[in-house]
Amino acid sequence: MAIKVFQVDPSPDQEFSFETEAIARAGGELIVGSATTEQDVLDQAGDAEILWVSWLSIVPRRVLEQLPDVRLVMRWGVGYDQIPVADCTELGIAVANAPAYGTDDVAEQAIALLVATARQVPWYHNQMVAGGWGLRLDRPIHRMKGRTLGVIGVGRIGSAAARRGIGLGMRVIGYDKYRPADELREMGVEPVGLDEVLRESDYVTLHTPLNAETRGMIGEGELAKLKPTAILVNTSRGPVIDQAALIDVMRSRRIAAAALDVFENEPLDPHHELRHMDNVIVTPHMAGYSVEASADLRADMCNTVAEWIRDSWSPRVLNPEVRSRLRPRRAG
Repeated sequence: MAIKVFQVDPSPDQEFSFETEAIARAGGELIVGSATTEQDVLDQAGDAEILWVSWLSIVPRRVLEQLPDVRLVMRWGVGYDQIPVADCTELGIAVANAPAYGTDDVAEQAIALLVATARQVPWYHNQMVAGGWGLRLDRPIHRMKGRTLGVIGVGRIGSAAARRGIGLGMRVIGYDKYRPADELREMGVEPVGLDEVLRESDYVTLHTPLNAETRGMIGEGELAKLKPTAILVNTSRGPVIDQAALIDVMRSRRIAAAALDVFENEPLDPHHELRHMDNVIVTPHMAGYSVEASADLRADMCNTVAEWIRDSWSPRVLNPEVRSRLRPRRAG
């Protein structure tokens, strides 16, 4: 019997012919769902062994408990805050992601947002479109070369952003609770504490996953430590920053600017204040996207499924401790 893969939430911009063919070659069957609620998942998933999750958080423990055939839940991308990993582990379900997805793309977007903000490109563009001309002398532009870039979270993406900052001639400092200091030094990043990153950096870029430890890690107290001339960039997850505190800081202009690709609630409300602040640049959670990144991601998802069908395992499983007590595959 073919192993069934259920695409949980709809992806209107994607057709799945590539995935359908690749999974069939591996001995599986892809079922493309259109679930937007937990009940939809229960109604549509059937006896699928693998769940693919795009954006919606509609596979909590109470749903997984009612789907006894599910043995693997996969997230399209790097972040997996939509999946209750601890609950999955208790239930004997493996969780996987695509850890290499969009590494260069997100790093490029972080640096693009930083350069555009530091050079005030959007403001000057809007001025030109409106028929204006001239320098914005009330908000001076500083040369980026020689200034300090602080990277919070120096994993795959943070490291890629750091390398680009070094290439631009910046001093790069980094904070990563889980990465040895020697590894940071080897890539040219000066290891420092979180407070030092916040106090010393001219520019701060966030590259942490969203979990219980990082949710709200940049709050009112942390924002208060930033220089008045600092620029804050976030291409990780919106809730890593206390958004209400950030809005208050931007209203009172206690830092120079912020550039955000991610938000507390997405999509960002059309009338949200962040869309209309002249010291904030916003993009629609698209940092990981490129034609090349999308192709890589689709191949990675299918390769993981092929490994799972062959071995009942994949090296991309995030909770390897579950391996010895995986749910048994039910006989067809």
